[in-house]
Amino acid sequence: MTGFGSLSVSESAENGDVRWAGRSRIMGPKWMQMPLLTIGLLGVQVLWSAEMSYASPYLISLGLSKSYTAVAFLAGPLSGLVVQPLIGVIADNSKSRFGRRRPYMLLATAICIVSMLLLGFTRDFVSIFISRESSSNKLFTILLAVVALYGIDFSINAVQAVDRALIVDTIPASHQPDANAWAARMLGIGSVVGFFIGNADLTHGFPWFGSTQMEILSVLAAFLLLSTQLTTAATVKEKILVSSSGAKKGLRQEIREIWDNILTLPRIIRQICIVQFLAWLAWFPVLFYTTVYIGDLYKSGLPIPANEEEATIQDDQATITGSRAFFHFALIALTANWFLPFLVKKEGGTGEASQLRRSSSLIDKLRVIHLCDLWAMSHLLFAICMFMTFFVSTVSGASFLITIVGFSWAVTQWAPFALLAEEIIASSQDDTFDDNGSISIRLLDVRHSHSAAEPSSAEPDVLWDEGDERERLMNESKSKVREGNDQEVDSRSSSFEDTRLTNGGNGLLGNGLARQSQADLPAVSSPNVNSPDVEGEHTLPLRSGGGGLQAKSGIIIGIHNLFIVIPQFISTAITSIVFALFDSERTVATDNVDVEDTAAILFSREGNGNIHGVSSVAIVFRLGGIAAMLAFVLCWRLARELKRAR
Repeated sequence: MTGFGSLSVSESAENGDVRWAGRSRIMGPKWMQMPLLTIGLLGVQVLWSAEMSYASPYLISLGLSKSYTAVAFLAGPLSGLVVQPLIGVIADNSKSRFGRRRPYMLLATAICIVSMLLLGFTRDFVSIFISRESSSNKLFTILLAVVALYGIDFSINAVQAVDRALIVDTIPASHQPDANAWAARMLGIGSVVGFFIGNADLTHGFPWFGSTQMEILSVLAAFLLLSTQLTTAATVKEKILVSSSGAKKGLRQEIREIWDNILTLPRIIRQICIVQFLAWLAWFPVLFYTTVYIGDLYKSGLPIPANEEEATIQDDQATITGSRAFFHFALIALTANWFLPFLVKKEGGTGEASQLRRSSSLIDKLRVIHLCDLWAMSHLLFAICMFMTFFVSTVSGASFLITIVGFSWAVTQWAPFALLAEEIIASSQDDTFDDNGSISIRLLDVRHSHSAAEPSSAEPDVLWDEGDERERLMNESKSKVREGNDQEVDSRSSSFEDTRLTNGGNGLLGNGLARQSQADLPAVSSPNVNSPDVEGEHTLPLRSGGGGLQAKSGIIIGIHNLFIVIPQFISTAITSIVFALFDSERTVATDNVDVEDTAAILFSREGNGNIHGVSSVAIVFRLGGIAAMLAFVLCWRLARELKRAR
């Protein structure tokens, strides 16, 4: 069978700073290599989906108030702020013979699986040490569940960061749009699978995995995460970092450099970051409290549970109902992720070849909207849906609103990252490169100048060789200044454009990694690119010196990530305050109640978590709608500015 060969004879790249051994490659038939590389993200998204749909109602069912549940969900933004940069630094300097990424991917996966199973079976685990009838059982159950939640968020962020880094490490820059399109597809499929599993009645389908919906879901999510990560680890081979002698920056220097660059961000990039800040103020509560919102509406029409067992059954059914809305949300997002890019106008492209493509391609005739306009409309749609919660009081109505919001989520997943990548490339053409900490980025325009290197037919299991890719880019750039070689460059460039039009139609699906890939290119002025190795290939010395293309774009990426993470902290604080003001206690009918108590219980049950019929979650959603409306206004202005500039 083609594809599952052994690791090829190693090659090394060496200079005064870094020495590598081996080469990055993906095993398997060519048509399977992209899915094999990105399938790990499918498992990650399944687990995220399980947490989004079940964690909030599960913690509330254990007895944790909505206000404290909001505080518990600080785990998400905190892990994103701390773990992803930390795991990146640690993995970048790893000299493991198994590669820089895969050991940490598998270690984090193991921690995540243990944490997920602990979350699902918290009651049973605590009951091993403390009797269920004990007054302290409930307290320790809640504490252990929160610890498990933090373990999940911190470890899954590490897995996700490493999975994304593998894409950058393994795929050459010219194929990054295709790789990120596959990453977006896997994320979309993972959402659909995760919410579909949560939507099903698992207690009847998989009774041997547990007795409750949460227990069975934790087992299935853990299994899918493990199987997808093992698949990627087994089929992707990495370069080995042999030695590195580059000077490392201190924490204070890193923070100062980030701060200096925040103050000097280019105008367009700064506007993108501000829009993202407002957008994520709105998105965070929707992602984590939609199930609670719909579940409250569902339970408001049910009778008061007679005991805790009946209350648990109602909670499970309410959570399934909320997860069903998320399933439809994910279907809309996945569909939009596949088709919306074909409606977006492509930037750039001049010359006879570009004109011919524009006139002859039916797909190009469908491109009628600017990407930033689409992003702005997604904010407007989101805001309208949030304000519609004033008029919605049924499960079907709320589910419909959440389903429609899936369109906005699809655009949010890729539009800002594509705009950021385009702006970095466009604004870098006239910038010079320096190492003093200020933003001065110089990138190759990969949109219209790269040629694609096809793998040798003698080695069908190798998709690309990184050394060949770098050498090709260097030779192409050098040939532009050599008389007599212009025709060859034009021929290769034209060939690449044709290949990209055929295979890269979903390039706009590229997310954060698409923009990283542009900066992952080596310098185009390094000498000595023609020293052959034992297989007739070429070894390229890595660029030495401070700063670098990747360093400068990495700063922008880090700043952009801050504008996504920080609003999640703010949103959590606002959500916690709103829940503290409007939340009511969970009610269960008892045998000894008087008439006044019965009336109070019925009144409370009518809103289930509400005061005077006002849903605390709906209030948070409406506040998010205000932030989304502000994001729409700023994004619309940004679209007008971009169209004038182009």
